[in-house]
Amino acid sequence: MKFTRLVLPIILSLLVLIPASVPARNLPEIFEALEASGTKADIIEELEKFVQENSKAPAIDEALLRLARVYIERKDFERASAIYQKLLESHPESRYKFDALYELGMLRARTGRVRDAKALLLPVAEGQGASLDLRAKALRLLREIDSPAAESGNFGAPTAPAIGVILPLKGQYSAYAEDALNGVLLAASVFGKADGAGVEVIVKDVGSDPASVETAVSELAHDGRVAGLVGPLLSSTAIEAAKHAQARRIPVVTLSQKEGVTDAGDYVFRNFMTPAQQAASIAEHAVKTLGLKRFAILHPQNNYGTELARLFEMNVKALGAESVRTGSYAEGHTDFSAEIKRLFVVQEKERKEGRRQIKEYKPTARIEALYIPDSYATAALITPYLDYFSIKGVQLLGANGWNSEKLVELGGANVEGAVFVDGFFPGSTRPGTEEFVKRFTEAYGKKPGVLEAHAFDAAMMLIAAIPEKRDSLEGDGVTLDRETIKARLKALKSRGAAGALSFDERGEAKKRLFLLTVKDGHIVEVN
Repeated sequence: MKFTRLVLPIILSLLVLIPASVPARNLPEIFEALEASGTKADIIEELEKFVQENSKAPAIDEALLRLARVYIERKDFERASAIYQKLLESHPESRYKFDALYELGMLRARTGRVRDAKALLLPVAEGQGASLDLRAKALRLLREIDSPAAESGNFGAPTAPAIGVILPLKGQYSAYAEDALNGVLLAASVFGKADGAGVEVIVKDVGSDPASVETAVSELAHDGRVAGLVGPLLSSTAIEAAKHAQARRIPVVTLSQKEGVTDAGDYVFRNFMTPAQQAASIAEHAVKTLGLKRFAILHPQNNYGTELARLFEMNVKALGAESVRTGSYAEGHTDFSAEIKRLFVVQEKERKEGRRQIKEYKPTARIEALYIPDSYATAALITPYLDYFSIKGVQLLGANGWNSEKLVELGGANVEGAVFVDGFFPGSTRPGTEEFVKRFTEAYGKKPGVLEAHAFDAAMMLIAAIPEKRDSLEGDGVTLDRETIKARLKALKSRGAAGALSFDERGEAKKRLFLLTVKDGHIVEVN
């Protein structure tokens, strides 16, 4: 106890010394050290003292939020309410404002003050400043309050089955994580029309640190209501997540391109377009549908381009065609004249026309198609060289990086007729795709992309695999038979954002990729 009395004031004194320029996101470690160093009574006493004596400290809003949560744990709801109110009134611009609104709203609902609860929760559910996860929780609680079962007053209790989501919600990949979360929440009917999915979404933030992945998987696996997991996105964490999910025997549907991720075991699935699927799809279309036999490949010297080039060459050879010539270039390269001349064996001849010296070019290599596995920006830089060197009638083939309206904007007539592949296309008329795009647009006011679509389908299949019959837990809540869920996932045949969808024996998603082309200055689906 004496040690605690000495340590807590020292930790709290550090908060006062932190200059205002230090971002608040660097402070949680200090608070966690504080909480680990004493009893709840000690923490309350020291936090109370801190907030009274340091009202202008940079971290005062976070101190208030944590103090209110300690009071909630002690079931001192009156004191917790007062602290939440102080945070909201004294720090209206705090980044913790929506957390306080939601938590106070939950407290009001549980203590029977439903009207007050709704007034607090609505700004969270509708506010653009709240995180997507918090908005989803607020919306779910509002629906609970308005449901026929609201008389029990047991708001927010863990009574429904759930799916876990593990995504990098902070840092450089947070925008991609939010896109994926949009898809998951739509599948669980959190946003848009509530059609009775009745599934809670529990979100865990994981970065590139393997320890954060293990902690998140472990916590979600420990909750008997969680049917399975969706995520992560990053290749650096996919194997780690797969390994821990398999060890804890909880199904996981990953959203990563990392090759071999499903080799971790039979509880691991993947719903994302892999390089192997992409290369096979464009090669099959080029050889079988377009009847092309002789290919050239020009790729960047990075993992993406090198791997796609290798897989494409392997696929065209397996289909009876051949890769005639291959070239590569360093990332950031902008002058492709040497590469194009070398690939097509361009002969150069000069002639005089009056006083002018004119160069004429003649390609001598017999090549029917050029495959460029790179971004739309690089493709738009390369394609004009074909016209410049008098290379005519060559079919352009690309990768999913071409799927942007900026390809047409930058490439113009040079990319007309080009064919490429992607894992999703919002303009498709496939059954399932049109319905998904309509629902997504109504819910979020924008069109979905490939991440939203893949995450939607992953969550939708996981939800569909939850059996009707569940075993009860002690008290309230349910526990799910994950062995049954795994078996149902393996057998499931569904229709989602990408159309028909199922998993093969290795846990890989079986679906038809979207073949796209540029027609009359627009990207359209190949008929």
